[in-house]
Amino acid sequence: MPTGIKMTAGLALAMAIHAVPAHADPALWRVAGPHATVVIAGTTPQAPADGKWKTPALAQAAASAQEVWFVTPFGLPGPFTGLRMLATMQTKGYLPDGQRLSPMLSAEGRARLARLAQRYGLNLDRLDRMTPWNAEINVQLAAKKRDGTIQGSPMERYVLSQAPRSVSKKALDNLEDDLKYLISTPQSEQIYDLEVGMRRDDDPTINQKYGEAWAAGDETYIEREREDLLRTNAPATYHILQLEARQRWAAQIAKLVEGSKNALVVVDAANLVGQNGLAALLRKRGLQVEGP
Repeated sequence: MPTGIKMTAGLALAMAIHAVPAHADPALWRVAGPHATVVIAGTTPQAPADGKWKTPALAQAAASAQEVWFVTPFGLPGPFTGLRMLATMQTKGYLPDGQRLSPMLSAEGRARLARLAQRYGLNLDRLDRMTPWNAEINVQLAAKKRDGTIQGSPMERYVLSQAPRSVSKKALDNLEDDLKYLISTPQSEQIYDLEVGMRRDDDPTINQKYGEAWAAGDETYIEREREDLLRTNAPATYHILQLEARQRWAAQIAKLVEGSKNALVVVDAANLVGQNGLAALLRKRGLQVEGP
């Protein structure tokens, strides 16, 4: 670099991103505005334990951030939010008297529900009286407690460890609205989501392969295994929980780009791939997005 030229945080980040070989590390996207740079990173709870995904580009993005945005508030919900969500789950999360979840599931799904209930210490009879969406929440929360991701994915925790102490933690959505969106999805698709989630929890190799693909920046695998399957098998859920959410996030990111603070936005990796991914939506808005 010629003498006298100062390397700004944005320039350093751009150089770090471009210095990484394509499809070798978790992908990053960069959107530069007049006075701010927004970096978007995909995350997954299945990040490999070897930590090789902790790249210089990711560390630089975190270190340069004045704000870190997650999909929902980082960590556990506050007490008042938690109480309101619990009330919703108690009043709307159970099937009518005489109905059970088990008959709605496949034979494999019934067996998995019993296995996972035993593994996670959940009451099977109580699970069997829940709506599919409530059962999925309970199983997934138990899985997160077991693997330690209840307080954020490994990548999310790493980002915060690299960010300045003064960094602001913000959220694109809130947990109560997300719960309402989930409840509004068709019951048949809730059953599909529950079956898929239990299959992943029951077979560690599925999540391991996904985590390895994420760490390698393999967007094709991520799109095939998450984006395409949900769009094909649960189209209403895909529209409500994915497409509509991404449109909201794209609008917020567009505002950040026009602002004055560098930001790092962290969302599930499946939200970033394909023609309906967040990166593609930002490009459709006319923003210049550097990245895959």
